[in-house]
Amino acid sequence: MVEIVVHVPDAQSWDSVFLSGDGPELGRWLSIGARCQRFADGTHRLHVPVEQPGERVRFLATRGHWRDAEVGEWGRESRPREIELHPNTRIEHLVEGWGRQSVRYHIDFESEFLRHPHTLTVYLPPGYELEPERRYPVFYMHDGQNLFDAHTSFIGVPWGCDEIAERMIRLGEVEPLIIVGIANSPDRLLEYGPRRSGAPDDLARDYGRFLAEEVVPFINGTYRTRFDLESTGVGGSSMGGLISLQLCKWYPSLFGRCAALSPSLWWDQEAFVQSVQASSRWATTCRVWVDMGANEGGSDAGRAGMLRRARSLSEQLTQLGCDLRYYEDPHGSHHESSWGARFADVLRFLFPT
Repeated sequence: MVEIVVHVPDAQSWDSVFLSGDGPELGRWLSIGARCQRFADGTHRLHVPVEQPGERVRFLATRGHWRDAEVGEWGRESRPREIELHPNTRIEHLVEGWGRQSVRYHIDFESEFLRHPHTLTVYLPPGYELEPERRYPVFYMHDGQNLFDAHTSFIGVPWGCDEIAERMIRLGEVEPLIIVGIANSPDRLLEYGPRRSGAPDDLARDYGRFLAEEVVPFINGTYRTRFDLESTGVGGSSMGGLISLQLCKWYPSLFGRCAALSPSLWWDQEAFVQSVQASSRWATTCRVWVDMGANEGGSDAGRAGMLRRARSLSEQLTQLGCDLRYYEDPHGSHHESSWGARFADVLRFLFPT
């Protein structure tokens, strides 16, 4: 057995401390991997069994969330501690501070195309501060207020995108990437709902210009991003899934990755499903995730319609040669919790290592 003794700043000695790292004993990089026991001297301790003497494992201390992970001198990101496991040993681990700045906010980002500002929430992957020459793919996601924070999310249930991405990246299952959440506005339906008729209140084209001509250049100029087609994705759920598909069609040289979770394909009398064959070049250059829950829709007929439209879209995209993953969640509903539960699989498909 190895005893890991964690020393934390005095002001936080009463907070719960977790060790997250390699292997099941350390939670396989869950932010609440293994809870330490607090002792009267202010230390927190964890006993780790030794199955293979000499095995090397990595870990970090957290306070239950990756945003509360330990940081080093001057509050900068800490590298995982690597140790070698030997029976009957004791390892001292010093935490200098807490709170990696992995999520950053750009409040009320203005647009010349839209009448309402949109707050941008940017998740930065582990290693961003440690590898200053590295550049990262970017995943732009709609309804950004629902992705990271319970206090801004619909009915207080966020997807947990930062926690999910952090773990998948540390496990080596997903390429380190930047996630940009674009919060919706009071004009959500007008911005996310393109119409064939070109109605005067259709703001979807303007929203597309906002994203392509304002948000993407701002992110590329502020953060270390990669600009190529395969490194730029767009995604969302419900109406956000619909506009993601449409944006890939409008901007085939910009977005090469797309996630449409429970897309609202009923919109405008199923216009998108009916027009997939037209201007289909985007489908041959874009990797696309489409899914639908079996429990979406307010009636049996509604659920059947949701699945019928999603299946029709997936069949057409497959025929066009699209790199597609279609998934039907047998327990999925039209809700943030269902979309968050599928997000790890979305990342594995769109941004694999």
